Amino acid sequence: MNKLFYLLTFLSISTVINAQDDDTFSPSKLKDIADNMKPVWDDPDPDFSVSVVPEKWKDESGIIIAQKTKFSFDKDANKLAVYEITRRRIKLNDRDAVNSYSSVWFRIGSSKDGAGIRVIKSNGSIQDVSLRNAILVEDNSDVPSTFQPYIGKAATYYDKSRSRIIFYKLAVPDLDPGDIIDYGTIFYDDNTIKKMSFIEFDPIYYVCTREYPVLSQKFEIDTDDKSFVNSKSTMGAPEFKETGNSNVDYTWEDRNREKLKDTRWINSFVVLPMVKFQIVFSRTENRSDLFIGDKGELKQNISPEELAKKMNVLYNKLDGSYYYSLAKAYLKQIGYADMREDDFIAKAYYVLRHLSFYKANGFPSELFASCLTQCLDLRKIPYDLIVTTPATLTQPENIIFRTEPEWIVRVKNKYIFNATLFSNPYDYREEFLNTPAYIISLGKNPTATPVTLPAGNPEENITTNTISATMDTGSRNMIVIHQKSITGLSKQNYNVQAMIYTTALDDDYRSYGGEDDVRTGLTGMVLEKFEDKLRERKKEDKTRKLEYMKKALEDDYDNISAYNEFILNSDGRTWRKQELNYTNKFELSDMVKIAGQDLLVSVPGLIGDQFFIPRDEKTREFDAYLSFPRSLRNIISFTIPDGYKAVGINNLNMNIDNETGTFAVMASVEGNQLKILVKKLYKQMNVKKENWNNLLEMLYAAFNFSQKKVLLKKL
Repeated sequence: MNKLFYLLTFLSISTVINAQDDDTFSPSKLKDIADNMKPVWDDPDPDFSVSVVPEKWKDESGIIIAQKTKFSFDKDANKLAVYEITRRRIKLNDRDAVNSYSSVWFRIGSSKDGAGIRVIKSNGSIQDVSLRNAILVEDNSDVPSTFQPYIGKAATYYDKSRSRIIFYKLAVPDLDPGDIIDYGTIFYDDNTIKKMSFIEFDPIYYVCTREYPVLSQKFEIDTDDKSFVNSKSTMGAPEFKETGNSNVDYTWEDRNREKLKDTRWINSFVVLPMVKFQIVFSRTENRSDLFIGDKGELKQNISPEELAKKMNVLYNKLDGSYYYSLAKAYLKQIGYADMREDDFIAKAYYVLRHLSFYKANGFPSELFASCLTQCLDLRKIPYDLIVTTPATLTQPENIIFRTEPEWIVRVKNKYIFNATLFSNPYDYREEFLNTPAYIISLGKNPTATPVTLPAGNPEENITTNTISATMDTGSRNMIVIHQKSITGLSKQNYNVQAMIYTTALDDDYRSYGGEDDVRTGLTGMVLEKFEDKLRERKKEDKTRKLEYMKKALEDDYDNISAYNEFILNSDGRTWRKQELNYTNKFELSDMVKIAGQDLLVSVPGLIGDQFFIPRDEKTREFDAYLSFPRSLRNIISFTIPDGYKAVGINNLNMNIDNETGTFAVMASVEGNQLKILVKKLYKQMNVKKENWNNLLEMLYAAFNFSQKKVLLKKL
């Protein structure tokens, strides 16, 4: 039943929490919270007394006057106490900024947690906002990231902690443009570290450029004698500094930072000034399997040579024996010794993909690589171990955390990444295109040899929409049969949409040609109950699927009046059928305008919603990161109703082609069919800011075409 449960959790998860009374906190609890907050409000930092902001920012929506977070670590017996104390002071200049902070979220899951909110009115008066009527948050994922802790609670072997993750939401009354909101939070976690030799807290990636200009932003870290700090600043961001005093060990400070201007297609962690840091608790300093240094050392660099050594240590310490033994048994079952090498590699991949998601909750890349290389050793197939980082996270030369390297196996000059639930062998991943990497040699004298991973091209990643449309002359609705076929990296945008609420994942064992291990061992009433639940789920899923697809297609069509049928033609998860292919049948309203006896029909709108770039984004400060090169094709066949003819079709034709992209249209009439072929190419992964206007030319052409109408003249 565990396996069925896993499949079901992929489809839907829900949480129900009881509602609260009007007075969420008692007077005594409010006093405890206020007492906890007293050191925060008494902080003598002069930045939190500033009320006047620079004239140059008077027209900004909001201004961050000051924000500071302090991390304090203290080991006591079998507990590691962690305090994360944050205070923010923000000037709200307009209604948009007021709306952004009209509610504040905070956590009270421990007697040592705290929260407080003050509003400084434009006349200088100060209003304390009572927490009394805060509302319990039913789903913690609803809490905006701004109000969540940076590092959170650590996973430990023994969870005897009294701190809990319980959030509340509070409306801030009488907030007006011109006000300053000043709020603070305390997150306390008493992590149980009994018998644990180390804990790696969540790495923090902090981009200096925020949604508003910033006068002052700071981090402080106060560690105990068993905690270590790694830090790296990039793109000109300030660096952490050692203080040498007893109140705080390390500080980071940034001032007078302009706001982020480009908000679309930004590779934020790579192109913007950023500081990243991590706190690691370890009973032993300079462990070979952790990315930490000596006691008191602020570690800021890891050389390729050191990286090679650490990768070897981690590889040799990986305990994938359980999953490898399972994989070996599965491969033996299907006769791996007699397979062609290429077939063996594919089967081994699918076996590990199956184990990763049907026996576990997904493998980390190092475990997948370890199991795969051991499988390859069964047939003495040579391979290389590659280590790199996602292009959206950091550059390999800036690796500073143990969690940053991604492990890849190169076999026969092809790259095998950690499997996803939907992937095939040699499927590439967009975040590693054209990425610097290291080939890590294994053994006593490890080396890290630089290499660059392959780049992609638009013809490898194709989405083809084959659309047949007819018009209901009575209702004026458009009846659409929409078949979508997707290859390459483009599949990742549609896998969940296509396969959720279907049976695609039920028989995964077929991908490697094995036996049905989901039902293995189930007999009699147990098997019967299993089949009953499966049938019940499939029946419910048919209805859910139609509702889900109608909602999903609204991203392209905001005028769907009915969604009638979904057909999964190919799930794209097997070696022989790697194309994802499915069909939607639906109806669109508001596609026809009456002009006397003639009709204006939005046939070009069948290509779906297109990007519209507003005027204030016509200039660009940074390169545009478009993820991966890709090609989109729309093959439209529209049946012209009896008694009408399409005129002016040549006006639809166009061809915009430059180094960044292409948008081309070919339209013709064949009998009673209006045929339109639309081709849209994103040729580059990164568009230089100097070429932004070329990309805009293509995007504007696509948008303007989607707004056109076809004139049907009454005969």
